[in-house]
Amino acid sequence: MKKYSLLFLVFTLLVVAVLTNPSEEEYLEMTGEPTYEKLPEGLEMEVERVNFLLFSAYTPVVAGEHGITHVGVYGSFFQISSGQFDYPGWLELFN
Repeated sequence: MKKYSLLFLVFTLLVVAVLTNPSEEEYLEMTGEPTYEKLPEGLEMEVERVNFLLFSAYTPVVAGEHGITHVGVYGSFFQISSGQFDYPGWLELFN
């Protein structure tokens, strides 16, 4: 009986993770999208999203430079880098 209870719990956590995987719009709301609207003329911000189904990784890209990467899981965002000027190597595995 414990075995089935554990399997049910794990299955439930996986389903909840998939259903609460944050969207790009939620990421922009969390980071304060209006700050990116004040970029100098000709510069645009793109959001690079890598979807892992259970969670997603979001990185803003301005003028080819990658910013702070956040992981969105269970409807929340967690910062996993302090910003970098090159593409995160571990994300290259998923492109």
